[in-house]
Amino acid sequence: DSVEGRKSKSPRPTKSTVLSHLFESNEYPVSICHLLSDMIDAGPKGKAMNQFKSLDEVIQDLEEMKSQPHLFLYNDPNMSTTATTTPPVFGRQYHGRSKELTQILEVSTRLEAISSSDSHQQPHTCAEAIFLSGRAGSGKSYLLNKCGEFLSTQGWVVVREKFDRGLEHNSQGVVCSLFDKAAKVLADMKVGGSRQDAEYSLRARKALSDSLDIASLCYLAQVVPNLLHLIDDIDMKTPQSIEANLSQWKLVFLLCQFLNALLNNNRPIMLILDDLQWAESLILELVLGELLGCVGDGENAHRFLFVGLYRDNEVCDGHPLYAQLVRLRNSASVNVTEICLPAFSKGDMSDMIAAELRLPTRIVAELGDVVHRKTSGHILFAVELLNSMLRDSTIHFGLNSRRYCWRWETICSLKTDDNVASFIISNLSTWPPETLHTLRILACFGFHTDQGVLELLDASCVAPSGGLKSCIQNLVNIGVIEIVGGLVSFTHDLIQQNVYEEFELHQRQNLHYDIGVFLGAKVFANLTSTETESLEIRFDQMYISESKSAGESVISERSLLSIATDHINSAGPDFIVGQPQKELFAKWNLLVGKEMANISNFGSALHYYEEGIRFIGDGVWLDEYITNGKKLCFGLYEGAAAASLATRKGDLVEYYTSFIFQHASFENSLPSWIILMLSIESSGRYNEVLEKGINLFRRLGFVIPLSPPGPTEIMASLLSTSQMASSFTLSQIVDSRHYPIDDHKRNLFKLYTALIISTYALSSPYLPLLSFEMVQYSLRNTVFTPESAVAFAALGYFKVILAQNYLRGKFWANVALEMLKNSRPISATVQVNFTVNAYIMTWFVPMRESSRKLFETYRLGMKVGDFTMSMYALGLSLRYALLEGENLSLISRSLKENLKKMMKYSTVCAKLAVLDLIIVDELRGAESEPFAIFQGQLTNDSDLINDAIASSNANNVECAHFRRFYSAFWRADYIQAEASSQVLLSLPSSKRPKLISIYFYFFRGLLAFRRYRENNSEEQLRIGIETICKLEFWSQYAPSNFENKLFLLNAEQYASLPNIYEAKTQYEASINSARDNGRLHEQGLAFELMGNFLSSVTSYEPSEAMKCWKNAYLCYLQWGAKEKAACLFKE
Repeated sequence: DSVEGRKSKSPRPTKSTVLSHLFESNEYPVSICHLLSDMIDAGPKGKAMNQFKSLDEVIQDLEEMKSQPHLFLYNDPNMSTTATTTPPVFGRQYHGRSKELTQILEVSTRLEAISSSDSHQQPHTCAEAIFLSGRAGSGKSYLLNKCGEFLSTQGWVVVREKFDRGLEHNSQGVVCSLFDKAAKVLADMKVGGSRQDAEYSLRARKALSDSLDIASLCYLAQVVPNLLHLIDDIDMKTPQSIEANLSQWKLVFLLCQFLNALLNNNRPIMLILDDLQWAESLILELVLGELLGCVGDGENAHRFLFVGLYRDNEVCDGHPLYAQLVRLRNSASVNVTEICLPAFSKGDMSDMIAAELRLPTRIVAELGDVVHRKTSGHILFAVELLNSMLRDSTIHFGLNSRRYCWRWETICSLKTDDNVASFIISNLSTWPPETLHTLRILACFGFHTDQGVLELLDASCVAPSGGLKSCIQNLVNIGVIEIVGGLVSFTHDLIQQNVYEEFELHQRQNLHYDIGVFLGAKVFANLTSTETESLEIRFDQMYISESKSAGESVISERSLLSIATDHINSAGPDFIVGQPQKELFAKWNLLVGKEMANISNFGSALHYYEEGIRFIGDGVWLDEYITNGKKLCFGLYEGAAAASLATRKGDLVEYYTSFIFQHASFENSLPSWIILMLSIESSGRYNEVLEKGINLFRRLGFVIPLSPPGPTEIMASLLSTSQMASSFTLSQIVDSRHYPIDDHKRNLFKLYTALIISTYALSSPYLPLLSFEMVQYSLRNTVFTPESAVAFAALGYFKVILAQNYLRGKFWANVALEMLKNSRPISATVQVNFTVNAYIMTWFVPMRESSRKLFETYRLGMKVGDFTMSMYALGLSLRYALLEGENLSLISRSLKENLKKMMKYSTVCAKLAVLDLIIVDELRGAESEPFAIFQGQLTNDSDLINDAIASSNANNVECAHFRRFYSAFWRADYIQAEASSQVLLSLPSSKRPKLISIYFYFFRGLLAFRRYRENNSEEQLRIGIETICKLEFWSQYAPSNFENKLFLLNAEQYASLPNIYEAKTQYEASINSARDNGRLHEQGLAFELMGNFLSSVTSYEPSEAMKCWKNAYLCYLQWGAKEKAACLFKE
């Protein structure tokens, strides 16, 4: 039968329709009923609700039903009831953006392919970073949620966090929270995952335990508390360093180790950071510079994917993120994929509406067009508009049609605001007062709030009469907020922003104040009155609850006092009446600032110190009636100065310390002077540091000459110090090393160590004098601590370079190392190890051992946060390796990998590393553009020399001229080498024996014998013989460092006399010794010079010389010096 025929045969009431008849049968899914009705009840007199216009539309409906049966092929006889009680909420499901989703998954698939390939065939890859941009509400977060959910099912570890508007100071906390979530994922795998998850968690735990020592794990667990659930045996009672490490980079270093340890365990990791436009500039540098850099330069880059989201309309030229993106686009260690989300398309809009309302696309297409036109494709705007239509029944469920319908007249006449913000605000007035008040409370907390805090607040007068819980549930049902993992969050920060800005300033201030006072009272309720008055309370006294298992409502990550203080700060000092209350809230800020500094969150610490200063004002220094007023002021200003130093804000350091110098006593202001000196030193103003430091020592009662001391004064001071020290035995010093010292003594030694880098760079005679003074002070006052150990290490150093007493220098070096035993590593520990291994033990142990020890010192410095000294140790370690003949390709790679790090932590060290890289490039015949890192400020070594002269950095001047000398020698430009040697000899700093002194005198001696043979200059012969004597003296303590060099110098001397037999014997001895000690470059040099000698002796066949030159050529090639080998080949 035809369709019309079957229709006519169906018995039904005259008013009945095909649709109602099909519904009554209760045999077909609702969508099938509508499809049949729209086909059968067609025509001019048909009663179909949406007649088909073509057979193509029928096919389209059928295809949609087939591809999405969960949406269309249902048959619920009670659907009318279900639909009216649980209406859909737009925005909870993912729709559209298939192109962008594919782009992201292509990157992840590429990484998976590399990971699954044979480990021996895996290419070295760089880190992958995706940056997803778009305007607010464009769907960036939803897209990444969808992608992250999918990758999680494929074995990826996916964690995400977001920065908050107006909370830039908490940026470091956001990054730590990201890693804490990663630790929580791993901890949950241990107990609630599959067997593979449990095994992975166990491997991750072992990798972290192997990579981080117990002190580092304890430190990290303070900011990544879920580490305690992952690694059960972390003892948080392990003592931490007593000094504040004035650098955020300590935490950066540990987080890098944390991430690399996880990446070693064969699972890919995806880290997502949302709203990068609100991150603090230093944190952007941390994440996009150091974190991505350390992964990109490592072996596990193929297991890591970073995704950053930001609002492109808020990031323009001049924004910190803009500069970072420009840098990353040109980075060789990071591959960047940039995706910009356009407006939601009409097709995607219709698909979303169709899926949520369970209707075919053809039916909702016109509605989708209207919504798209009214919202300009802004997905958040569209979601809010559609949800508002559901709430006011513009879109409603039709009981007769059993599907959603809409009132076209209302929709077409609907006036929408220009933006989603205005639209959201316009809807607030229709909500119940209790619900609106709850929403405002949540908005005062920011984007998200801890459920534990809200549970506490529910018992206060701030909460609405019916309590917060029921109102929050209403807001969840409406779709404005959501509850995930113990956090109550807005579904979008635009909603929070506009709710917050909607009510008047005074109302906001009052609400913030009430919340802050209530939560603050909870903190101090458990403390005694004495503790409450103290400025030394620590956060471990303030936590209301500790971390619990997943799912429980806890107060996590931030202490209750910091939350309370944030609310008081939002109310502002102008809102607070009465100086005592302002003093109280300033104290809160001081306490929170101290704790932030203790965990190296100096950006946040600076924020709280500055907020505290806002509450008390400048005049409080003079208000004697204020309780603890000056102590409070001092704590805030000194804290602000220290935090400014750590965040590299030199202008603020000078600003805050100036107040302290003006109002505090000299004794109390000494730590602030040290902070100021360190800040000035970081900018390379060494003379200014020296001047301030010397004046401070004079004020402290030390007798320091007005003019720089001469050699006689220095040697006299060394003699008197040695005599005093000789009355102490090693056991006396060791037995006294644990005696406690007061703050005054500790500050004295910190002042001394703050001067070391500047005085060394200036080659100042004040350095030995101050070192001897501090040793004498230590001996008189029985101060044998890590702080004083720096002075004893310096005494050992000056025993070597001034008195030429190497054994006593070694003795005092060992004394300094003994002082460090069984003590917590601090900056002084790094300085002692650097001095001992760089300048003393190098005369007693093989050079490669010194290089290894310096590299260990570098790692120690990174752990304790002394990054300046750490970079010096790293740079010198690489220079030892270069001069000792390590493969030049490996040296080149190491220098390039570490150059960015050095530039970040110490530009002085970066300049020295560039000098070494120039040497390597010239020997290899490579062009790596080492000066590019200075971005046009320095373009050649002449610029480096002029820069060092301008900053009075004598050490860098010497190193730059040594580079010229060393390079000229290897390229056989002996005229240039001689000229550079004369410049070096004229520098005062060259009188101090050091690593480069060995190689300078070695090559200078070889040059001298060569010039003697050319012009019979007795002066040149004398220089050569003096060089031999000097190296013989040095070689008595570490023969292996000098043996092959002495053999070669002796060979050149015999060649100059001439004594053919002895010369040949000494050349061969030098060749064998260089080979045995792994010095390919000096083995090649001995072969080359032997060949030169044999070619000048008529009694030898030319083939003998040619054989030597060929061996030299092979040695140079093995060393990696292709350019040197090529030059020899041409000759």
